[in-house]
This record gives sequence, C-alpha cells and structure tokens, in this order.
Amino acid sequence: MKTDEQIVEQAIEWMLQLEQGDLPATERAAFERWKAADPRHSTAYANLTQSVRQFDVPRKVGAAPAILRNTLQQKSKRRKTLKRIAALAGLTVGAGALLDQFTPVGGLTADLHTSTGERRRTILADGSVVTLNARSSADHLILPSLRQIRLFAGEIQVQVAAQGALPFSIDTAHGSVSLPAGTLMLRYQELRTDIVALQAAPSLTTRNGTRAELASGQRTWFDQDSIASPHQINGGENSWVDGYYTASDTPLAEVVAALRPYRKGILRLDPAVAQLRISGTFPLDDTDRVLSALASALPIAVTRVSPYWVSISSRA
Repeated sequence: MKTDEQIVEQAIEWMLQLEQGDLPATERAAFERWKAADPRHSTAYANLTQSVRQFDVPRKVGAAPAILRNTLQQKSKRRKTLKRIAALAGLTVGAGALLDQFTPVGGLTADLHTSTGERRRTILADGSVVTLNARSSADHLILPSLRQIRLFAGEIQVQVAAQGALPFSIDTAHGSVSLPAGTLMLRYQELRTDIVALQAAPSLTTRNGTRAELASGQRTWFDQDSIASPHQINGGENSWVDGYYTASDTPLAEVVAALRPYRKGILRLDPAVAQLRISGTFPLDDTDRVLSALASALPIAVTRVSPYWVSISSRA
C-alpha cells in the first residue's frame, strides 16, 4: 500500500506536468485515472493545489512568479519541500494565514499598523511621536482630557510630549503604563508585556491591580498579575528604531525573534541551538545578511528551503 509521502510525490509530479499546458490527451486521461484509483489521490492533489494557491501570496507582493515552481523542481530539495507543503495542507492553513506572514491581518483595522519589514513614525495630535516596529498595531485616542494608546501587537516607542499634568497611558492586555512625559518602549507578547524606560519614570498597573514605579534607565516586564524586578538597560534596546538589532551576549532565540517580523516567510529555530549567545549589531532590513553573519559566528547551519522557508539548526 502506498504511503502518504509517496502519494504526495505523485501529486506534485502530476501538478508539474499539468502546469506545462500542452499535456497530451492520453496523459490527462492517465491523470484522471490516477485520481480515481484511490480517494487519497484526489484528496492529496486537492490539498496540494490549495497549498500552492496559498504560496501564491508572495507573487502578489512582488516576488518572482517562478519561485515556487523552481523550488519544487529542485530534485535535491523536493522531499523537504513536499513535506512542508504537505504539512501546511494537512494543518489546513488558509490563505489568510500565509498572507499574515506579509501583512498581519489582525492589525489591519488598527489606527496604526505596520506590515512585515516595515517601521512607521507618526506624530499624534498632542505632539507625541509614536514609532511602530515591524508587524505591530495600536489604536490611539488624543483628547483635551485623555491621551491613550492601546498596543495590540508588536513593539512601540513613544516620545510623550508634556501637556501639563495630563498623563499619557499605554495599555496592553496585561495592564497599563502611565507617564506625563518622556520616552519609553513597550513590546507586547502573548504572556507578558516588556517595558523599557529610556528617558521616563512611568507608573505600572497590571490588569489585576499590582502597581509599581519604574525609574528612568530601567526595564522590566509585567503580566496580568505581577511585575518583575527591574534591571538597568544596556543602551541598545531601541536600536530597531534606526533599523538595527543590538545583541549583547544575547541568546540566539532572542535574535531570531527580532528577525522574524522582518522576514516574509517562516524562520525556524532548532531548540538545540536556541541558547547559543552572541553580541553584535545587525541590520534588520537585510535579514539574509544577518543570517549569514550568524552562521559565520556560531556553530549553526542556515538551510534555505525556499526564500520563504528558512531553518536554523546545529552545524553538522
């Protein structure tokens, strides 16, 4: 009995043949017989076709149309590519999920939002300056009696303009940060919010009422219940505003996490190398260059299955 992998191999071969456009009638009939011979054949081909349509999203944002086909036709990489396509189809990943790799769908309705690889600077009505990192989204409300930002995703730097004693608050799902003036950064993650007080002394209040004060030059994180002990910043936390990521004896996992919002595709990291540490300043707008630099400096291998699927693992 054929394995699922063998069936997927056959499905990809048929897809490539059919793409040629001038397939003889006898071959088309053979294709129909193949699909009818086993329900798994037609299912595999349908899943593969749908997955290919999902991968067509890169073409809509300017990528070369031949990227997917060329990847599939590389004999040496076909098995890995097929497994990944099959995984996507098996997990029923929709086109919207792939599109989200390019423009975060959930943030499109926010007042301020950025796509993959984009930073955005906005001056608010009160004179405050907001800079969004890549793949970030936030709402803002500036009134005579209220100044507020709601951060939904990603990372933000806010240079708060003073307006007397009127506070400026930045809210996330985990709590709220308030200050009358100054510069600070927040990064929203699923389980916590990171805060860096660059030139500010903000007040923190978690969703469940825990309160604390943060001194200028300190950083910490908070979740819905608690606020971590603060520690001093190292000075490079906001280098992303200028397009760089600064690592100071930083785990590789954190570096890769900073690169992901700048890559249109999937960037996998093997847990076995996640805690390797590195220092340096890396250009966020050229992640391929960063990956090459990391591979030169660390005992890791960077495998490019396609421009949109890159894996980092231990060097053999």
